[in-house]
Parts: sequence; C-alpha cells; structure tokens
Amino acid sequence: MRSHLPLKLISSIALIGALSLMSGIPLLQASAAPTRTSGELLDYAYPKSLSWRVRRDLARRINIPANNLRVTEAQRQTWKDGCLELAASDEMCTQQLVEGWRIVVAHGRQNWVYHTDAQGRSLRLESADRAVTLPRNVVFRSQSSGGFAGQNYETVLFTDGRVQQKISFMGGKDAPVRSWHVSSDKVQQFREILDREQFQTFDQKNYPATPGAADFFMVRLTSPTGSVEYADIEQEKLPRSLKTIIQAWNSLR
Repeated sequence: MRSHLPLKLISSIALIGALSLMSGIPLLQASAAPTRTSGELLDYAYPKSLSWRVRRDLARRINIPANNLRVTEAQRQTWKDGCLELAASDEMCTQQLVEGWRIVVAHGRQNWVYHTDAQGRSLRLESADRAVTLPRNVVFRSQSSGGFAGQNYETVLFTDGRVQQKISFMGGKDAPVRSWHVSSDKVQQFREILDREQFQTFDQKNYPATPGAADFFMVRLTSPTGSVEYADIEQEKLPRSLKTIIQAWNSLR
C-alpha cells in the first residue's frame, strides 16, 4: 500500500523551493569544507578573480596562454612576513602576519606554486629563481634595519680583507662610510667557519621577533651560498651553528 505525504508537508516543500528560486539562495547550502573535483582541491571561499591574476602572471613568465593554465589547489595560508615567506636574497621584509592563499597552477604534468595575499594584490612564485647573487669579490654581507630611529646598516667583507659599513637614517641622511681591514688569516678562518657550520643550510630561513615585540632590528646575513634573516632580540633562540657564525662575524666588525 503506497503512503501519501500530508498535504501541508507538500505545500511547505513547494513554498521553500519557490522562495529558493526567487531569492537565488540554494535550498541546500554547500559545505564549508574544501571541495575536490577532477584532482582539484579548492577552498570554497577562494576568490575566482585570484585565479585569473595568478594564471595571467604565470602566462607572462612562461609564455603560455593563460587559458591553457588551470588552478588545481587553493588553500588558505597565514604567511609570517610581508614577503609572503618568499623574500629575495637582498630583500628586507615587514614582520607581520599576512592572510592569503597557497595556489598551485598546472599545465599538463608541470606545477607552479604561488603565495598570495587575500585578494591577490601581492603574489609571489615559489619556484621562481631566488638564487643568492653577490659580487665575486664579496665574502659576506650583513644588512640590518629597524629600531625606533629607523637606522639601516650594511656591512660587507671583501676577499682582500676590506670591510665597509654604510649607515643611513630615516629621512635619507647617510653617515660617512666606515672602512677597515682584517688580515687574510682572519678572512680564511671566517670562511672555514661558514663551511664547518654549514651556513648554506639556513638559506631562505627566517627567525622573526615574538609578536608584540618593539624596538628591534631585522638582520639579513648573506654569503655566496645562502641568506638568512632573524630578529636581533631573538638571537639567543637561534640554532647553535648559526649563533657561532654570528659571533665570528661580529668579531670582525
């Protein structure tokens, strides 16, 4: 014997369906979880305009029409700095959290990974060439900026033992360049420390200040094999080998 739905229930369902069509609100709301279709993993809140921005940027880089590229992953991320954790070797980054996205773009079997802010106004290609480039006659360089007065320091060690330090202040004023020499033995000893402590293993790593900290300097150390950035007030928390390199470098200054 076939059962019949009550007339009131049928009327209610019909009314809800009509209201859904009139308002444009679906009867069943989509899940807030990321969706996966045809090998894709896209967050439900992923802005579609961002897809066009990253595809257009990549198309320009690799000379492939944007329409031939597709976004296969889009996941929310909170980046640790203003460079979206993809700083160039000579770039100083603001130490602030940035809400954004990690986006994977595909063409055939090849993938590219982008870091972006929330709306795609800032985007960086993870696989872009970020190799460290220093002049051949430079052994090591340190750059630091910050403090309430807004000072910027750059100290460079050359292969012949010369050391030069430039200091600039907020407002464009520069102090006279300081210059001194260290012996060839000390230059060689410092190079040996870089090798022994494996400075290259810290390449592209960042050790930011504790949130809420103030009046500190961000320091970037660069050699021909890598570059690392850290907040000076966090120096005691750095890995032992990196602290050894910093101590050796400071002894030359």
